[in-house]
Amino acid sequence: MLERPRATLALLILIAVSLITVSFRSPASSRIGSLKNLVSSVVDPTRGALDSLFRPLSNAYHGVSDYPSTLTQLQRAQAQIQSMRRTVLEDQGAIAALDQLSRLSNLPWAGTIASTPAQVIGVTPSNLQLSFEINRGTSSGVGVGNPVVGGEGLVGRVIQVTSSTATVLMLTDPSSVVGVRIAKTGQVGALTGQGSGLPLSVGLVVPGTPLKVGTVLFTSGLQGEIFPPGIPAGRVTAVSNPAGNLQESITVAPLCNYQNLQFVSVLKWLPGGGS
Repeated sequence: MLERPRATLALLILIAVSLITVSFRSPASSRIGSLKNLVSSVVDPTRGALDSLFRPLSNAYHGVSDYPSTLTQLQRAQAQIQSMRRTVLEDQGAIAALDQLSRLSNLPWAGTIASTPAQVIGVTPSNLQLSFEINRGTSSGVGVGNPVVGGEGLVGRVIQVTSSTATVLMLTDPSSVVGVRIAKTGQVGALTGQGSGLPLSVGLVVPGTPLKVGTVLFTSGLQGEIFPPGIPAGRVTAVSNPAGNLQESITVAPLCNYQNLQFVSVLKWLPGGGS
C-alpha cells in the first residue's frame, strides 16, 4: 500500500531538483520568485499527499489514546439512562397505585356492604392454583368466602385466611365458577376460569340469546350464590352459535389486570347473604 506514495514522492523531488537547476540558469531577478513558486508547487501537493497518507494514522492514534475517557463517559451516560428509566417506572407504578386506590373509594355497585381495603403482597407459589395474597386477615374482619373486588369489578374470593393475611382465588382459576346475568335479557349463566393466560368462558346460556361483544356481565346473586348481585364480573370478547350446540359459546375477559393489581377491597359478605 505504501509503494505508490513513495514512488510519487521520489518523482516529485526529482522534478523539483531539475526545475531548480533550470531556474538558476535564468536571470537573477526572476530566480528568487520562480524558486518560491517552484518550491510551493512541488511541496504543497507533496504535503497534501503526505497529510492524506498519515491522517488516518493520526486519527487512529488519538482515538486509541482517548478511548479510556470516552468509555468512562459512555458508562456514565448509560448509568444515568438506567436511573431515569427506574424513576419513570417507579412514577408509573405510583400513578397506577393511586388510580386503583381512588377507584376503590367509590364502588357504587357494592351498595351498603362493608369493606376493607387491602394490598396485594404476593402471588401464591403454586402451579395448581391461581391465587394471590393480601395483607388483611381475621384481625381485620376478613373471612373465608368474602368477595374481593378491584376498582373495575370482581377479582375473586377469599379461600384461606390467617390473622394477618388472606389467600384470594382468581377468577381465571379453573375451579372458579361465578353466576352471572346478562342485564339486557336477564339470562343467567356460569362464568368459569380456564387457566392462566386464557379467557373466561360462560356456559348455560340458551342459543340465540342476543349478546354483543363488549357487554359487561354482572354477578347474578341467585339464591345460594357465593357472590352478591350486581358486581361487574367480566366483559364479553366473543360470541358464537355453533350448529348443533345446546348453548352459546361465549368468551369473557376479566375486568382487572392481575399482573398490575396492587390494591383491592374485601367485601364483608358471606355466601347466603350474610355479612
